Amino acid sequence: MKPLMAFTVKAHWGLLIRSGLKTCENRSFRVPPGFYLVHASSSLSFSEWCAGSVWIVERFGTAIICPSFDECRSWGGQLVCGVTVASALTASTDPWFLGDVAWELLNPVPCAHGVVAKGSLGVWAVSSEVRGRFEGAMENRLAVSDLD
Repeated sequence: MKPLMAFTVKAHWGLLIRSGLKTCENRSFRVPPGFYLVHASSSLSFSEWCAGSVWIVERFGTAIICPSFDECRSWGGQLVCGVTVASALTASTDPWFLGDVAWELLNPVPCAHGVVAKGSLGVWAVSSEVRGRFEGAMENRLAVSDLD
């Protein structure tokens, strides 16, 4: 079984990925296409959340609503979903696209409840224990191996 990889984002971005509304993740590097877990950072200040909320309103008006600060804080430090990274975009009309490279995100697989995990910078391997807890928490109960 190949290792399952994850990446960490601020909780409001993770919850928007979980809901299928955030369709790309801006990074400075590429990753191979495949299934990745999305981890909500345990750190989120009110000013970071406010800045994200304002950015969303400026980009999308009322079409996309930022999750509340309290909801974001309740998911901090947890895996919120899995998602397929389909490709690395270097140009896009996607309104979420901002920089040199963005990962195209498809088919989020939400957790019914969060899975506590210690995150890391970049992309990191998930332990077999955390992988098992994620598989048990998925809303539709697919095995991650079905997505590999």
